[in-house]
Amino acid sequence: MQNKDKNSNFFSEFSDKSGCINSGMCSVDPSSNALEELLLNEIRQIAFYIVKLADFNIENTKIVQDAIQGLSVIIINTALRLKDYKALLYKLEEEKKSAKELYLGCCKEKRIKYELVEHAIELPKDANLADLIKAGEVLVVEKQKEYEPKKLDLIELLITFAKTSAINIEKLRRLDYSNDDWNFKILKFLNLTNIPSVRIEKLKKKICEFSEVSYQIWEKLVEALENRYGKRVEAEINLNIQSGRSILVSGSDLDELDALLKAAEGKDVNIYTNSTLFIAFAYPHFLKYKNLVGHFGGENAEADFSKFKGPIFATQSFLQKVDYFRRGTIFTTKIIAPEKMVRIENYNFEPLIQNALESEGFSLEDETKKEKVTLKYNKDEIDKILENKDNKELCIVVGSYKKDAVVDRFTGKNIIELESPVEIQLLIYILNKANCDDLSIVFTHCGPNTINILFSTLYFDPKKIYFAKCPNTLISPHVIRAMSEVFDVEMI
Repeated sequence: MQNKDKNSNFFSEFSDKSGCINSGMCSVDPSSNALEELLLNEIRQIAFYIVKLADFNIENTKIVQDAIQGLSVIIINTALRLKDYKALLYKLEEEKKSAKELYLGCCKEKRIKYELVEHAIELPKDANLADLIKAGEVLVVEKQKEYEPKKLDLIELLITFAKTSAINIEKLRRLDYSNDDWNFKILKFLNLTNIPSVRIEKLKKKICEFSEVSYQIWEKLVEALENRYGKRVEAEINLNIQSGRSILVSGSDLDELDALLKAAEGKDVNIYTNSTLFIAFAYPHFLKYKNLVGHFGGENAEADFSKFKGPIFATQSFLQKVDYFRRGTIFTTKIIAPEKMVRIENYNFEPLIQNALESEGFSLEDETKKEKVTLKYNKDEIDKILENKDNKELCIVVGSYKKDAVVDRFTGKNIIELESPVEIQLLIYILNKANCDDLSIVFTHCGPNTINILFSTLYFDPKKIYFAKCPNTLISPHVIRAMSEVFDVEMI
């Protein structure tokens, strides 16, 4: 029982967002939103012309892949490397022009009437940050005027669904898997935002249809991770602090953690995971690294980073903002790196490792002897519940935040508890085996990734979906309203 309580306390930290304003993860920055909207506008236009070119049986794999990579970018805040941002933005603009010219050429050759995307704007030349923010703000205002409130909610949900799917596609690409059909389907899905006349009923239908693509992406990602890192097993996560020089790795990119561990082999540096990278301990491949010593913290980057005595490595998928006093000791591989973070080029981790070797590190006085927590992975136990349902409804609880209250609410049903807030493998396993006509799913974790998982499950048409009451500053209120009012997701 003691170990179970320890598990619950640990995993609930990844769902409790009461301190999210302090962590910076959930604070809304209109300027950041404007910069992201400006990037998105270029990608939406690319999507428009790529879909049009498909009617002529013309493909451009590079432009599509670049658009997917751009779609996967989430702007953390305006304290970014302007050079990185402009390089991506203007590259996308050139590729948009290339796709547009090719499309217009095809229309001229076939002597058919051409169409142009309605929300095209001219990007400011030699722009500074203020110019770019102003251009993005214009787009934000125009989008709010263009759609009625209910449709705007669905448009924002669709964009979130497409962006998070693109993030998964990028993870697969770094695991040496690509799927041109999925890339095209994501852009075709995004292209719905270019059609002001699209009906709400059609948007809902297309979101449900896209859930199959997103679910297939998740299945492939799970398969690719196990192919590279071994079959997932039940694992213990060590929460102890050891004395010595250390590096903290935050994000959710196992391939980048692996690359760092390889580079640090034989070096006197301890490496700790942070955020949802605790999942690494469930793969046999990572257990071979002697300098992967444990997990540090939860999902509050500001609190965790301020306590850690060593440099930080923020991977591609790292999304939280951190206070300026930690800048300069944070290294990153992000496409658009936050200002003052140290860029890791071509996975050369030597500067990061050297920084760790020269850092203060943890002392003997810092050492702790905490209990280990268990990341469960028991399919046999799940099979027993599925086989002995006794005509009761099935309820899957994903995550541990306020778990006791959630479980009490669904007393009388067969309950499967998946303590990890990012548990996708066991959820896939259950959905593929269970009768979804009498199945409910409860997501207790707030976050864009959870939104993607939630809407991927629409493919199975579960009886009911419940979602945590998230702050509007963490999940867009547009998305929350669309979930509740259009898809009947109940907030608990």
